[in-house]
Amino acid sequence: MGALIKGKIVDSLYQKPIEEAVITMSSSTVSRLVDIAQVTNEVGDFIWKDLQPGRYQILIVANGYETKEIVVTLQLHEEQDLFIEL
Repeated sequence: MGALIKGKIVDSLYQKPIEEAVITMSSSTVSRLVDIAQVTNEVGDFIWKDLQPGRYQILIVANGYETKEIVVTLQLHEEQDLFIEL
């Protein structure tokens, strides 16, 4: 089992979940990506499982919000839980 990134995307002003935000993952250090793009669910959650260790760039786009980019570095079997405000 590889590493895992999961998280929640919320409105920075009201702290309400943002549904249907598009999250895209890319990496110049990892040769294989699984589920590189997805959309948040009704409570603003997303998850990527079975990732290789490495550095990932995550781009978040949602209607009515500024686009945000974050960088995450994963170690083998690491789990990162992100809380992202737009």
